[in-house]
Amino acid sequence: MAGDNEKRRAAARCDDCGSIGLVRIWSNGRIEPVGGRDICDCADPDLRILGGERIDDQQ
Repeated sequence: MAGDNEKRRAAARCDDCGSIGLVRIWSNGRIEPVGGRDICDCADPDLRILGGERIDDQQ
């Protein structure tokens, strides 16, 4: 079982505008852009991990 401090990095794309960026995905489901900046300017980005995994909940 993964600990609360474990995370992985992935490339994600906003399905709304097409912007691509790096995100951290924490074992508790929290998602945050790498570098502290949002991937795009969309009000409610619809992010999908490149390779098919969808990110439904940005926390």
